[in-house]
Amino acid sequence: MKNPLRGLSVLILLVLFATPAHAQVGFGRVVAIGDDQVFVGEAGNQASSGYVYVYRRDGSDWTEVAALAASDATDGDGFGSAISVDGEQLLVSAVTDENGAVYMFHRDGRSWNEIGTLMTSGGLDSDRFGASMSRDGTWLLVGAPAAADGWGAAVVFEMQDYQWVQVARLAGMRPEVEHGAGEERGAPHGEADDEPVDRGEDGEDNDEGEPPAPERFGSAVLISGEWAVVGAPNANKRAGLAYVFRNGDDGWEQMTTLGDFSEENDRFGSSLAIKGSELLVGAVGVGQLGSVRRFQYDAENAEFRRAASMFPFEGTAFGFGAAIAVQDDDVYVAAPRANNGSGVIFRYTDDGAGNWSEVSKIGTGAFGPRSRFAASMAVAGDVIVAGVPNVDFGAGQAMILTRTYGGWDRTTVLSEIKALERITGGAALCDSGQAGHFECAGVDLLAFLPTHEIGGGRGVVTNDIWGWTDPDTGRDIAIVGLSNAASFVDVTDPYNPVYVGKLPRTDGSGTSVWRDIKVYADHAFIVSDGAGEHGMQVFDLKRLREFDGDPITFTEDVLYTDMSSAHNIVINEETAFAFIVGASGGGETCGGGLHMVNIEDPKQPVFAGCFQDISTGQRGTGYSHDAQCVTYHGPDERYVGREICFGSNETALSIADVSDKRDPQAIGMSSYPNVSYSHQGWLTDDHRYFYMNDEGDEMMGLVEGTRTIVWDVQDLEDPIVASEYVSDNPAVDHNLYVVGNVMYQSNYDSGLRVFDISEPEAIKEIGYIDTVPFGEDGQGMGGSWSNYPYFGSGIVVMTSMSEGFFVAKLRDDALPAGASSGSKRE
Repeated sequence: MKNPLRGLSVLILLVLFATPAHAQVGFGRVVAIGDDQVFVGEAGNQASSGYVYVYRRDGSDWTEVAALAASDATDGDGFGSAISVDGEQLLVSAVTDENGAVYMFHRDGRSWNEIGTLMTSGGLDSDRFGASMSRDGTWLLVGAPAAADGWGAAVVFEMQDYQWVQVARLAGMRPEVEHGAGEERGAPHGEADDEPVDRGEDGEDNDEGEPPAPERFGSAVLISGEWAVVGAPNANKRAGLAYVFRNGDDGWEQMTTLGDFSEENDRFGSSLAIKGSELLVGAVGVGQLGSVRRFQYDAENAEFRRAASMFPFEGTAFGFGAAIAVQDDDVYVAAPRANNGSGVIFRYTDDGAGNWSEVSKIGTGAFGPRSRFAASMAVAGDVIVAGVPNVDFGAGQAMILTRTYGGWDRTTVLSEIKALERITGGAALCDSGQAGHFECAGVDLLAFLPTHEIGGGRGVVTNDIWGWTDPDTGRDIAIVGLSNAASFVDVTDPYNPVYVGKLPRTDGSGTSVWRDIKVYADHAFIVSDGAGEHGMQVFDLKRLREFDGDPITFTEDVLYTDMSSAHNIVINEETAFAFIVGASGGGETCGGGLHMVNIEDPKQPVFAGCFQDISTGQRGTGYSHDAQCVTYHGPDERYVGREICFGSNETALSIADVSDKRDPQAIGMSSYPNVSYSHQGWLTDDHRYFYMNDEGDEMMGLVEGTRTIVWDVQDLEDPIVASEYVSDNPAVDHNLYVVGNVMYQSNYDSGLRVFDISEPEAIKEIGYIDTVPFGEDGQGMGGSWSNYPYFGSGIVVMTSMSEGFFVAKLRDDALPAGASSGSKRE
């Protein structure tokens, strides 16, 4: 199979790989305004159901008065995916990958009461019914953009005798057009209500042997009077189309299709609005900035004529047209990616003659880059509500703006932290395949703390983890990487872990999903990737003895600034050298290879040199994603006693002799079949075998299940693949570590997996604990990032990105023959 990943594309995809499916996510992705209330959806929760929060004006403030959920709420139900409110009636959709539904609420005084559920007749699984909604009086239009294998549909309901009745299912007929969007398909695209779609040529393979991309008809919908408009922004290689329907004597019939002028990636049809006889259509990809296309209805000729488009007057207003709202003589257009993603709203005023004579800008200084202010937007009267879904690491917020004589008063609203309940006191040993919230086999869960109980704020996720045992007190400390800090948790009593404090990220650096920690001589060494001017923090762990019961916020003892951001750090404790890998910006990056630092005196780290194997890495610079550096004592007698580094270098295993920091040498390199992204690995105790994971092979469909590559490295100059272990689980593998004849492997989506490697080339799974209790095991991006199995007590501590911190232990009856319940690390 051809590997579609090349060069930087791998790195870009891995940024997506490392983005977890949060337990709490999406507050502010959908907003609406009622008579005197503002509604904010939070549909993306996985550790709880979705919610719609209701806020009411109280003087100059806005106060939460309700948090609505479905009567049959379940975790991850998608409730709050779309909201429509009209007087005393509220409609809220709940959309998941499996299905969709619309819940109906009625207002009784200040309370909203659920009165029924609306579904589509003839619907199919995975149609995402309710992904978009628009209501106008007695008419309701609901989008189902995943229906018909992703081509999409929209369903029209009419209020009859106080009940919503489905009267039409729209799909549309695509016109025959020629434009820069790519090949013309021209196939019929409509059907009668509840009949299957006949795609004609659309279902055939294209010239490249792959089916065309679904167009997502129904991603945006609009109904107003006798008109219904449905956006299909994915049509024609994402050029996009907007289908216009009219209600006549024969029911809802397609009148025309707009967008034949659109070019590839314009995303025409991303948003829709109507102002009098003028139709406004968002096209967020036009010229990279975006545009709002205007169409004026010519009643005499019964056609929509193009008018001058709206464009932003700033060169950084990316995403212009993501949302459109009309209020009196004003049109509001959101550009959530403007100004490096901080977001802005443009207001256009009609002079009465169809000209936009005045343009102003509404922004906010409350949110930083990539926050996506106004990714969703609603306007009514003197109120604007704008969603800000990317803040708080994706948990999201919303801003309510109220017009005053002096401008706009701003109120920020957000939901409380949602997380799984803590487990302490030994209440969740593995019994009948379950340990508390989590599935298990052969592994006891001793304790679990959600992220916010170990110093993580709203939306913060965990990443790397390491450990330290105080040589004087004997106390065991887990050092947990967070999006914005390193957290210290005392696990001396593994059934009752105690949060001691945290070391925040370096002043001036950014938050990041990547933070990596290693320990030498009672000091923690911490780096972060994609974090700007972060450097390497050095922290004296003996300072944790200051803890007296109240968590402490620490500062680093030393900041090493010869590099800025880096993906990982490796330490060989025997030689007192640190190897910073994957440095990507600022200072001496060493091409992303080994940035070698003498840490013999931890508080005075000294740069010692670089090493790069330029025959490896996606960019030919010797970039190393992770490594293990040891004083070698394996079977290759030529290198016994030498300092050898085993690098997982994106495309291959790289082996280097770095004994002489002034003249390090590449001594061995090899790749393997179906390589996607050589991620990380660990040696067996005898240095004969090296176990490696590939972070991309499962995601790219190169293997059938989670794959572990077993390298025979008895000849360091000629490493060979001895075997591959492919599990029945399709999850993406991440960090793994070896203790004697046991391997502990952290996997996205499926948690910690434990293996017997007594026969090194014939791996056997002996236990697991699935740290993701919601959803099915697959190729999702939540789950365990890393683990540390080297405490003398035999416990293993681990992180699960959006869930939190775990303490577990392999059960004695699952231990391989000859294995000990205690642990050690070289």
